[in-house]
Amino acid sequence: MGKEEKVNLKVLDIGVLKLKIVGTSPYMPEPMDMEVLEKYNKIKSKQNYKKDDISEEEKVKVKYYYTDDGKYGIPARAFYNAMIRASSYLFDIKQGGMRNVKEGVTIKGDIIPIEFKEQKVLTHWGRTSGMKKSPMKIMRNAFYDWSVELEIEYNKENLSAEQIVNVLNWAGFHIGVGSFRKEKTGNFGLFRVNF
Repeated sequence: MGKEEKVNLKVLDIGVLKLKIVGTSPYMPEPMDMEVLEKYNKIKSKQNYKKDDISEEEKVKVKYYYTDDGKYGIPARAFYNAMIRASSYLFDIKQGGMRNVKEGVTIKGDIIPIEFKEQKVLTHWGRTSGMKKSPMKIMRNAFYDWSVELEIEYNKENLSAEQIVNVLNWAGFHIGVGSFRKEKTGNFGLFRVNF
């Protein structure tokens, strides 16, 4: 019989932070337009598709994220992804800084309820793809004076509460969340941690 080996378990020390995030510029949700997705899937599989006859005025009515109880919200992954992108500003990648955030942080929930003071529909003009590049009306919802409450779990072995707050603040300034965010050369979806 083989010799019994003793296994020493390294217990995870999980920290929990509850933070209020306050928007410093309007937030515009950017859910995937299922009509567009269906069209591209049919193009890829060389199937015929019908032309999109739904007006922008009709489309904008459904361009929201909803919580399980039907409230407006923001995907938790939007803040998580922003934190990962912003971690490169604060941590040395060679020392695993971005990886520590990517693998050592969990933002609880799926769609986080959003509080806001005002909601508007904004109209922008873009261009269609293809040869013609004709003008195209784009309508999006915008939330002003918004905030969310985040519950964040993190591995205290690799990250501190101070680092989490700093990464979020940098993410709010450099990256943002939603459509036309700073990372995408816009000026929407910026935020900061509220103290």
